Amino acid sequence: MEEPLGHGRSCLQSGDHAAAIRHLEEALQSPGGDSVDVRLLLAEALWQQSLGGPGSEKALPHYEAAVSLAHSAGDSSKEGMVSIGYGFALLQLGHADAARRHLTKARTLAENGGNQEAVAFADLLLLQVGAPVPTGEEAVHEAWASFTHSVTSGKPVVIFMRGTLAAPADRSSLEAAARLRAAGCRHLEVVDVCVPGANVPDGLSNLSDSVHLTLPQLYLSGAALEGWLDLPTAELRETLLAAGVALGELPTEAGETQPCHGTAAFSAGLKPWEVALVELISQSGANDWPAKAKRLSELSPPEGSTSVWPTLDVADVEELWHRLAPIVRAKLEMQVEMPCGHSCSTCPTRHDCHLHHEVEGIRDIEELAVR
Repeated sequence: MEEPLGHGRSCLQSGDHAAAIRHLEEALQSPGGDSVDVRLLLAEALWQQSLGGPGSEKALPHYEAAVSLAHSAGDSSKEGMVSIGYGFALLQLGHADAARRHLTKARTLAENGGNQEAVAFADLLLLQVGAPVPTGEEAVHEAWASFTHSVTSGKPVVIFMRGTLAAPADRSSLEAAARLRAAGCRHLEVVDVCVPGANVPDGLSNLSDSVHLTLPQLYLSGAALEGWLDLPTAELRETLLAAGVALGELPTEAGETQPCHGTAAFSAGLKPWEVALVELISQSGANDWPAKAKRLSELSPPEGSTSVWPTLDVADVEELWHRLAPIVRAKLEMQVEMPCGHSCSTCPTRHDCHLHHEVEGIRDIEELAVR
């Protein structure tokens, strides 16, 4: 089952919904394949294929099955989070009575489990039951506003992104992590919208993946900070401090620097997955290719990308690095400016970046071709 499930997840992340549905239906028919994860991914793929249109009705039986499986397993926390996602889908499709029933159950389970953020989100969605059903972009923004309000209320800073600060899952999230580090922001609450859990209800990926939303989003004191990625570092730092966010010293002042791995400087002319591989090499060196292949398979295309993220096996990844290494070496020698404002020669964390060591002695592509 794991192979079709993995392929289905990768196809869904790359936007190939038809292939995702095919692989996930195969996973569902495999021995032991009828699981909460398979059902939710299949529901998401069907929803995304229809973009909230009539075809989204096909997703509902899979949400229902996921709720039933979680209940049968005695996992009340999981059942509650799946029920919120199911209730949200029902709400978007105009099934008011069913939406109220599942959201009420989700609220009860969340309250019993002490998950106040889930309680608040369920309450906000319940307020929308019976109201005129918004459509398209309006529906996405209303639901997102309810979701983020339930998570950010009373908190100085929260970022919604794909991945984490330590392991961003797309290009935009990688840039966000670099900007926050450059401003001295080391510790803040991160909501990884790719991973359902205490903050992200199961089944709500169809919301966070919407074309009508741009991620990452940074919230200060419950309000979104618009255009924060375009702010100069000093202004971003001042804004964070004014909101009561505890910041460390700037990297160049503190002596406690962290490697920035500013691979945005190498992105010109490279595909998103190639940039992601360069980032992985910068963090841990050109080794452990199975782990790097696995990590690449878990990443998502950057926001707004039309590229199809390929499936790369271990040999593909190693071969790709050997092709990229001369290009990276040439760009390192150009001393391009990183997002933090440093070039490689002035970078205070150069000793933590593996790129320099890995490209030493790498011959040009033309030389490799005549071997």
